[in-house]
Amino acid sequence: MPQPGVGQFVSVRGRLWMVEAQPDGPFDGHRLACIDDDASGEDARILWSAEVDARLHDEEAWATLGTEGGAGGGDAATFSAYLRTVRWRTATAAERDLFQAPFRAGIRLDPYQLLPLRKALRLPRVNLLIADDVGLGKTVEAGLVLRELLLRRRVDYTVVLAPAAMTGQWRDELQSKFGLAFEIVDARHLERLRRRRGYGANPWAAGSRFILSHRLLGDENYVAGLRDVLEDFRARSLLILDEAHHAAPAGNGRYAIESQFTRALRDLSDRFEHRLFLSATPHNGHPNSFATLLELLDPQRFTRGVQVRPADLEPVMVRRLKSDLRALGERFPERVVEPVMLADLPDDTPELVLAAMLADYRALRETRIAALPPAQAARARLAFVGLQQRLLSSVAAFARTLRVHLAGLDRAIAGVAAATAAIDPPDAPDTIAEEDAALDRLAQRDAARAEAAAIDGAAGALPRQLAAERDRVLAMLARADAARTAPDARVRWLLDWATAHLLDGEGRWRDRRLILFTEYEDTRRWLQRQLAVLLDPADADAAQRIDSFTGITSTERRDAIKRAFNDPADPLRILICTDAAREGINLQSQCHDLIHIDLPWNPSRLEQRNGRIDRKLQPADTVTCRYFVHAQRPEDVVLDALVRKTELIRRQLGSAGQVLGDRIAGRLAGGIDRAAARDIADRIHSAQADAQVAAAVRDLDDGADARLARLRREQADLAQALDRARARVGVDPAELQSVVALALERAGGDWTMPAPVGDTPVFALDTARLAGDPGWPPLLDELRARPARPGERAHAWRASADAAVRRVSFAPAILPDGRDAGGVVQLHLEHRLVRRLLGRFLSAGFRQGLERSCVIRTATTAAPRVVLLGRLALYGEQAARLHEEVLSVAADWRPRGADDAPLRALAEGRDAEARVLDELLAALRDARDADPDTIRRATRDATRDVADLRPILTGRAEARLARVAGELSRRAAAEAQGLETLLRQRIARIRRERGSDDSQLDLLLDSAEERQRAADRRSWERTATRLDDELVREPERLRAAARVHASRIEPIGLVYLWPAA
Repeated sequence: MPQPGVGQFVSVRGRLWMVEAQPDGPFDGHRLACIDDDASGEDARILWSAEVDARLHDEEAWATLGTEGGAGGGDAATFSAYLRTVRWRTATAAERDLFQAPFRAGIRLDPYQLLPLRKALRLPRVNLLIADDVGLGKTVEAGLVLRELLLRRRVDYTVVLAPAAMTGQWRDELQSKFGLAFEIVDARHLERLRRRRGYGANPWAAGSRFILSHRLLGDENYVAGLRDVLEDFRARSLLILDEAHHAAPAGNGRYAIESQFTRALRDLSDRFEHRLFLSATPHNGHPNSFATLLELLDPQRFTRGVQVRPADLEPVMVRRLKSDLRALGERFPERVVEPVMLADLPDDTPELVLAAMLADYRALRETRIAALPPAQAARARLAFVGLQQRLLSSVAAFARTLRVHLAGLDRAIAGVAAATAAIDPPDAPDTIAEEDAALDRLAQRDAARAEAAAIDGAAGALPRQLAAERDRVLAMLARADAARTAPDARVRWLLDWATAHLLDGEGRWRDRRLILFTEYEDTRRWLQRQLAVLLDPADADAAQRIDSFTGITSTERRDAIKRAFNDPADPLRILICTDAAREGINLQSQCHDLIHIDLPWNPSRLEQRNGRIDRKLQPADTVTCRYFVHAQRPEDVVLDALVRKTELIRRQLGSAGQVLGDRIAGRLAGGIDRAAARDIADRIHSAQADAQVAAAVRDLDDGADARLARLRREQADLAQALDRARARVGVDPAELQSVVALALERAGGDWTMPAPVGDTPVFALDTARLAGDPGWPPLLDELRARPARPGERAHAWRASADAAVRRVSFAPAILPDGRDAGGVVQLHLEHRLVRRLLGRFLSAGFRQGLERSCVIRTATTAAPRVVLLGRLALYGEQAARLHEEVLSVAADWRPRGADDAPLRALAEGRDAEARVLDELLAALRDARDADPDTIRRATRDATRDVADLRPILTGRAEARLARVAGELSRRAAAEAQGLETLLRQRIARIRRERGSDDSQLDLLLDSAEERQRAADRRSWERTATRLDDELVREPERLRAAARVHASRIEPIGLVYLWPAA
């Protein structure tokens, strides 16, 4: 039996493979890569002589075309489904600007979301910073890039790094919108894996798509195995970093200092080929911080410590603001930020009296703190800042912290040194039962911090001074304890507002919902108890009307709360959140009201809170964000100014305004001095952009006029590109529905059609008819209204009323008010259920039993025609499919005698082929089978028809192969040349910077900043050496990845189009 050579195709073990490598010796085997649709990418190493059914791929498929069974008797509907499935499964890496991912996702797509995808496809290494505004849909944009890279076989291993509160949302959105299953790597996952595979199992080797929380990045228990899998560098790997600004060096001085997170990320990110960073606020005002973040993103283009130039940034950054997109006609809600003025309160109102008492306490302490060295004085003031922030949050939070502060004073009087308080928050619990314990740990941590601050702030004080301070604290504590459980003016206003807007006149709950934000857990618990008066004991859902989302809420509870709050049928109406919910959580689908119970002193946090409802897919025209202002409390003047200035900055500067916001927040580092409150507020109102804001605007290329002009051009280009892609590779929902319906019927399933949602048909699956096949329940589980709870048995879960299988649609099911319809899942090409059903048409067994010729009656043609269809596939290294497409050749049919001339193909050219294929697909939409006499007449010479048309199809395939291979080669050459130029320029610039003199800057830095600056400069030589090495390797790697190693043209079928008349 002849031995196959590299690039040949072989049949082994019932599948088709490409030979990648021949044996190196007598005991080595052939290395194969599977090219079957239902096992693409699988590899194997075989001993050719030991395989019982190994053979070179022959002409069997072509030889039998037109001769199977009763030729032409194939079921038209089944062949139509097969052809559509084959077309939908083709993909190409040859056309740089052809969008394919948008038509394989279950999303509401707007053209602006395609800009990251376009930029990604133009980069040899996809290193991209998506810096869109809060709420523009960065997760969807990243998902589109990921799906496209998977289609083009440029990625086969992906890791998402996200804040702990966001890991579940990332998993759910990638699964539901893109059909991508990701595993969250956490303690529970490690436990499950080791129970199944042993303690030494590497979790990162047990799959190819993972999510890890930021807080675990520095934990060797989790990261060591990932480094083992990635090694020094892993080709076709992708890192997605959410909230990427957390990795940027920070600091209040002139030079930002790297954090442990920065260093841990650097060790990991260099091992990935591709990187996507997501952040609405990538620039913190420090040019060296921005350069470091960009070096983590793309070390070939950027170097830490070297100034970023806008021209370097343009290819790798996407940045749009909601206000800009709204100005160009995109639908986003208007945000209204309004104060709730609390005026004419009695003079003995606790929050007013305690604020005055705390101001007196500050004045007393300042008489001694002012004499301390500046650094010690700053630490001493931290205790006051903590007390003031908690008083402005609630008397309940103030009372708890004040009691701890008193304990710290007592320890200081006793001569006890300050202990080091823990700085890390407790881990989010894995189960509901652990939440109380986590609350205790959180309280202990806060108490330790407050006590340590009190002791540290008492350093150097005389006993009589501490005794006087203690007396003031006791007096405040007495007032606070008397009022800590009572409602305050804000609660009374809230109850009135809720009664008017959340309840109807008879006390029944309306559909409107409300989010309340507070910074402190003590305030959250106090507030939840106060709002309980809204609950009617006669209301069967009373216990579910109010819930909370905090830093210690378990992962399962977070996901359940988010689903409930976004579900129009759920009774949850008020959600009380701490700042654990401020980043990335989608809470907008049913809610457009948000109230800040207290105000964070950091404007970025305020913006993140507001972004929970001011984001894409918010159905309301206006979202309202309210905050409270006590007219009789001077400190509130400052916070009111902070909010107003934050909104002004957002409108004028976008995310670059974060820098100015941070500068303003810095004014409050020592607390709010009541006597100077009006002056502080005036300085906040008059704050102007400084050098650091200018640096951010310069680095981000963020001038408003230029940004809008650029955006207008991009929008027009993207809309046209989307239309072109839809015409080429779009998937019609009605066609997908018909193919899925046929596949479901063949699988023994069925569905019913309830009332549509608007113009979108929806379907209810008959799950009972699929229950007998053990492979179906796991797929149907993805359609259930909620996931199984920890420890819940599968049978009990599937039988529970609140876990029913939801209805399905094939287009977004949108209600008249713009909201997504509840209880409806959009099916798309990559949804696991659809892949399972369509996989029936691609399986080797189905194709072997398929009659690939059929006769169809159609009104689209006036004369009989015959169409031969084939699929051209080009393969690169490791059998990566570089290009696939369906080719066709058509001819006018005629009855023939023995001496008749061969059939002549109709006009050639891509346009003519496209018209033939469009005509065929239009005929298949009706899919009417011909009668037996017509079938016999049309297919009498099917074998000759194939013989006549196949050489023409092969010739077209060869011409197309040459064109596509040329396109791939030219693009790879251009990318390689561009990379060479980029690397040479970067090396030259680094070496110029090494010779520059910036000693004047060093004189302005403190010791820590000097060390960071020196470390950055030392890294330049290592970077230049690494780039020299990449200059040799990387351009050739790009060229090699685009080389065509093998190609094949396989038959799809022979179709006779017969006039309906």
